[in-house]
Amino acid sequence: MSGQTYLIAAYLGMIGALALWTWTVFARSKSLESKIDSLEKALANDESE
Repeated sequence: MSGQTYLIAAYLGMIGALALWTWTVFARSKSLESKIDSLEKALANDESE
């Protein structure tokens, strides 16, 4: 393989890794947000009682 082919493979790998990392961050963020919402609702119920 030529040097340009290795460069293309490296760029595609880097873009794929960045996409995977971004997806993971957003998935964790959504999960954390739902946990925070549940905690806020639980605290609001405790305060109202």
